[in-house]
Amino acid sequence: MPLLLSKPINKDSAYAVWNIQETYDVVKTLHNEPIPDNLKPQRLSEWIIGRVLIKNICAILDVPYKGITVDETGKPHLIDNDVHISITHSFPMAAAMIHRKNACGIDLERPRHKLFSIREKFINSREKKYVDDLYNLCAVWCGKEVLYKIYGRKQLSLRDHTTIEIKTPELLSGKIHKEDFNKTYKIHYEQIKDYYLAYSL
Repeated sequence: MPLLLSKPINKDSAYAVWNIQETYDVVKTLHNEPIPDNLKPQRLSEWIIGRVLIKNICAILDVPYKGITVDETGKPHLIDNDVHISITHSFPMAAAMIHRKNACGIDLERPRHKLFSIREKFINSREKKYVDDLYNLCAVWCGKEVLYKIYGRKQLSLRDHTTIEIKTPELLSGKIHKEDFNKTYKIHYEQIKDYYLAYSL
């Protein structure tokens, strides 16, 4: 099975990445919980592998796993456990992370030229220096998706309420700035195959 990575970030958190090469018929044998009946096979494969990854990380961190539920905003949570989880997928890749104490976020993206056409929707004036480079745009997009997942509530504008600064090729600084919420996060950034992975530290 193409589990690419499964490793701790620190004593309280870990992440894992999967390259989905299995057919849906194989993927569904990896999961013995009820599955949605309104999703197509590719989306179901992502849904299942996200849960397989969370179970894998729970084993690494010795966290009990009773399943996953989602809240009214769609944010996933472990059942009967207050550790924080985050799941991402961009077929055929999927990734997930757990943090025992802090809200966390993970995102996985392939650099796509489509980012140029939507950049005005997520780039603010402090990030204009990144608009003409696809790989910088991808880093900013990934970092903002991480912040969105950390925030975990609706009504967060990626352009107006978040700012990313690329510190090094492997470290981003991400800030959420809303009237009721103002916090800065360190975000790790790395290449995996032809994708880029970002997750909060």
